[in-house]
Amino acid sequence: MRTKTLALSALLGMLGTAALVAQTNVYSLNAVGYVNVTFPAGTYTILTCPLICSPDNTLNSVLPDTNAQYKKALVYQYSGGAYTVTENGVGTGADPSGWGGGGADVTLNPGQAVFFYNPTAADMQATFVGQVPQGSLTNALIPGYNLVGSIVPTSGDLPTNSITQLTNYTKHDFVYTYDPVAGYSGQDSVVAPGNGSGYNNQWTGGDPVTTNVTQGFWYFNNSAATNNWVETFSVNP
Repeated sequence: MRTKTLALSALLGMLGTAALVAQTNVYSLNAVGYVNVTFPAGTYTILTCPLICSPDNTLNSVLPDTNAQYKKALVYQYSGGAYTVTENGVGTGADPSGWGGGGADVTLNPGQAVFFYNPTAADMQATFVGQVPQGSLTNALIPGYNLVGSIVPTSGDLPTNSITQLTNYTKHDFVYTYDPVAGYSGQDSVVAPGNGSGYNNQWTGGDPVTTNVTQGFWYFNNSAATNNWVETFSVNP
C-alpha cells in the first residue's frame, strides 16, 4: 500500500497540482482521491470530473445539493449538436432535489465535460471524491465538436503528457480551452506536412494545455471517423 501511495504521489508531484490528494483504499488495489473545485462568481466553467464517484457519476452524486449551495446554478450538457440545460432550484435551506429532474438524467463521467454557470456574486465550491480511473482508457471523439476532458486526473501539455498522450489527431482538428477571465483561447489547429505552412504535425500557437485536473475543453474532430483518444495509467504493480 505504501508503494502505491508513493507512486500516485509521484504522479501528482509531476503534474504540479495541489488540488488532488490521494489516499489508498486498504481493501482493494483501487486508488482513491479527491479534487477541490471552485466555480468563480458570475461566469462559466468547463468542468470535468476525472474520478469514478459513488454510487454513480450523475449530477446528484457528483454535485449533491445538500444545502442549496448551488442555488440558481445551471449545467449545460452537450450532445448531438445541442445543449441540455439543467437548472438548480431557488428554494432555501436543505434541498436535495434542487437540480431539475433530481439531477439523475445528467452525467459527468470521467472524460466527459459540461458547462457550469454560477450566476451569483459569490464563488461556489465543490469536492469530487472517488476512484482514480486506471488501465487503457478510451475517449471516443466523434466527428465534429466534443466537450471533453482527461479521463485521468492530470493536467498540463496534452500531446506530450505521458498519460494524456493526445497525439492521435488529424489535419485541422481544433482544441478550444476556456478561462473564466480571459475567455476562449486562440484556435489550436493541427496541420500536416505539405501545406506550405512550415508545420509538421504540430499545433499552431503551441500545444494545447489544461491548467488543472477538472478543466474540460472543446475538441473539434475534423475527420469523418471517430478518433479514439487513449490514455493509460496505473498505480498497481
